[in-house]
Amino acid sequence: MKVVRWVFLAVGGLLVVLWIAVALGSRTETLRRLVTEQLAERLQSEIELAAFSVDTFPTVSIRGEGLVVRLGGRRDVPPLVSIGTFSVEGGLLGLLSRPRRFGLVNLTGLQINIPPGGIDAKGTSDAPPPAERQESPFVIARLRADDVELRIIPRREGKEPRLFRIHRLEMQSLGIAERMPFQAELTNPVPRGTIHTEGEFGPWQKHNPGLTPLTGNYTFAKADLSTIKGVGGILESTGEFAGQLEKIAVKGETRTPDFRVDVSGQPVPLETRFQAVVDGTDGDTYLNDVFATFLDTSLHAQGAVTGTPGVKGRTVKLRVEIEEGRIEDLLRLAVKSETPLMIGDAALHTDFTLPPGEGDVIERLRLAGEFDVDARFTNRDVQTKLTGMSRRARGEKPTSGADNIISGLNGRFRLQEGVISFSDLRFAVPGATVSLRGTYGLRSEAIAFDGTLRMQATISEAAGGGVKSIFLKVVDPFFKEGKAGAVLPIKVRGTRKEPKFGLDVMKALTPK
Repeated sequence: MKVVRWVFLAVGGLLVVLWIAVALGSRTETLRRLVTEQLAERLQSEIELAAFSVDTFPTVSIRGEGLVVRLGGRRDVPPLVSIGTFSVEGGLLGLLSRPRRFGLVNLTGLQINIPPGGIDAKGTSDAPPPAERQESPFVIARLRADDVELRIIPRREGKEPRLFRIHRLEMQSLGIAERMPFQAELTNPVPRGTIHTEGEFGPWQKHNPGLTPLTGNYTFAKADLSTIKGVGGILESTGEFAGQLEKIAVKGETRTPDFRVDVSGQPVPLETRFQAVVDGTDGDTYLNDVFATFLDTSLHAQGAVTGTPGVKGRTVKLRVEIEEGRIEDLLRLAVKSETPLMIGDAALHTDFTLPPGEGDVIERLRLAGEFDVDARFTNRDVQTKLTGMSRRARGEKPTSGADNIISGLNGRFRLQEGVISFSDLRFAVPGATVSLRGTYGLRSEAIAFDGTLRMQATISEAAGGGVKSIFLKVVDPFFKEGKAGAVLPIKVRGTRKEPKFGLDVMKALTPK
């Protein structure tokens, strides 16, 4: 009898399952309406669904096409979500439970557009107070989506949306009222490299999606800096982020063992630590602190990466400070030479501006600041000339060889279109000071400076004695200025490899 009872129970159970399957299969339109109504209510949105079908045996299988979610029914911005096709897999018990539970959801052609709004200039929210936490109408154990496009639409008109192309996205425990773990892989276009990230997303803020919380960490691997024209190297970065879709705080570090600027082609190891805030309303990034080290030089920078309405790309604006650097490290980035022109201590303060464009970084980069260098020249010929000038300037006889003269060099500079312009450039050696102004071409290495040499000694004293000194006493008054000795107009021409120093004869013969 027990066997008969079990048979009846099994057959009865099967008939019940078949009846549920048939009943649900005949209610596809009811389920379709249920899906659209639930989504519309929970997301406060207008829902479009082009096609929908349900199979319920042996498992629940839902297929759909053309799902569009318009936040608040708005048509002045792109849809919040659009999905080309989707499939949902689950069991009958999950479908009948509250909330409804599904095992796996696959999406293709997923596009997400986060509209502006919700945060004013002071960082306060204009969203209504969050409602009481409600149970999600559904929970998805696992979601997979490939080739996702996430756009954050800027608040300011004329600015390009911030676009993220996500190759692979996986989420677990997916529910509107839940904190949802996720993993994603995407390619960053500039510099080109692969980003792996994982974290938590949600709960979803239906009144203002931009306020939806987001936390996690990332790894940016094998980023090719040569995709930025004019620089090179392979960058790797790790870090973490937290905040909301509209405003995300990021902190991390980067390592580039072979960073280089094409104008010099010489690689240096570069490491940075940074803290930044990404404003999702317009895609701008505010760099609160950037600490960088390369070779024996460290720098600190603050600034922003911002867009301009109507202009493609973003502008980098920084204030860069180097308090205790090395001039040879800076020259290694800017000059094509295995041996640096100078070695010694250097301090630099400059405004850094890199506008968007297709040209090389060195052609687009603009700098404006001041520097102070305490160093010596490595070129023996240059050092010998400086030694001779120093001794003559003190009224001594020049001798062979070059002293290890430490030379103070400071002034203001401006870099634009690959040419550095110097103003109020001062250069000191014992017994003399040199004031210069002029230009240096980073690519051409051409030098063009004009200035003044002030010596302690007069012209006749600098001649080193003898008959020549006696005759030169006649011209001493013409080159004397105040309590100084001789004041001579000079010029420097040529190239970095072959500089030519000389007296500016035309200025010297021009009456004052």
